[in-house]
Amino acid sequence: MPPISFIVGIFASIAATAALPVPQPGDLHTFKDWTVGCDNGGNCEAVSLVPDEGGANYDAWDGPISIVRTGSSDDIFKIRVIFETKDMDRYKMTIDGDLVDTGPIVPGDYPIEIVGEDAKKVAAAIINGHRLVVQGPMGENITQISLAGSAAALRYIDQKQNRAGTETALVAKGSRDFEPASTEVPTIIIDQWKSATLVPDAGALVALVEGSDCKNNRYGLVEDQAYPLGKRGNKFRALVLISCGSGAYNFSSAPFIGEYIENERATSGWTFTPAKFDRQPSWGGEGGLPLLVNANWDEQNQTLSSYGKGRGLGDCGSAQNYIWDGEQFRMIDASAMDECRGAYEWITIWRAKYRKMETVSATGK
Repeated sequence: MPPISFIVGIFASIAATAALPVPQPGDLHTFKDWTVGCDNGGNCEAVSLVPDEGGANYDAWDGPISIVRTGSSDDIFKIRVIFETKDMDRYKMTIDGDLVDTGPIVPGDYPIEIVGEDAKKVAAAIINGHRLVVQGPMGENITQISLAGSAAALRYIDQKQNRAGTETALVAKGSRDFEPASTEVPTIIIDQWKSATLVPDAGALVALVEGSDCKNNRYGLVEDQAYPLGKRGNKFRALVLISCGSGAYNFSSAPFIGEYIENERATSGWTFTPAKFDRQPSWGGEGGLPLLVNANWDEQNQTLSSYGKGRGLGDCGSAQNYIWDGEQFRMIDASAMDECRGAYEWITIWRAKYRKMETVSATGK
């Protein structure tokens, strides 16, 4: 009789994941012309806004400045400027007319990125300044930033990261030793099924739509989508996104999980239930169908995204990314920007790690 092997740790992993708390994304706070927020791991970011009154306006604005600081003892500190490079190779940054930094402009998401001690020196000037200007090598305007509220935003980061009263604080400096706040980013265990290609046919999708709350919210050209979630034994699953309303720049989808049991005697075909989330997507509200906005599915990684814009410019709104853990969707990151004032850099307010479930035989092989 061959040796009997069994899976060790699977049930413990499933129980650990199931016991994870409901994600609680952080709050955003606006201080005059700056918005600030932190995630559950203690990392914080402050982002500049187009001023409500006076100072720079959209004519002089080509993107925000963001100040990013980690909450752990590694103390990664960055100041970033987001803009279109327009073939410029260098910049100079002034605050109230005084030069505070200069350097190369590089391709990428952040053409200007100041790090470490240089970033802290610029931050000190920001705290005490009124107006920041970034120019190209020939004096070309890159962006102009109001610093009203920047000191309050950075003080907020000091407080959230337990830096207030320490030498590491940016604003609320003191002499006590810095001890990072106790935070833990959750780890999600995912149990992805064997790859498969079976998905519901058009008839099954039509029947699902006709029986759903989305039936009366479908306008103009609609597109329903189905993606395989895999196979285990004789059971197949699929993700179905049905169109459930649209606006000028936001398109809503209701996610369902389809299940099909491969059995010669089965006659029921596909069955569907609303997809489960560890935190209900905010677009649909509690108690109703979960709704995603401008949804996107990454079949290889089995991640699902929702990206809702507050207005067409895309400078405000909220976004979430989820991973399929084998039974439900788990939030792995969330970002938001409450103020519709030119901040194309949204602030991360939740993050989680994930790893695939590992199976280990009892023989250790």
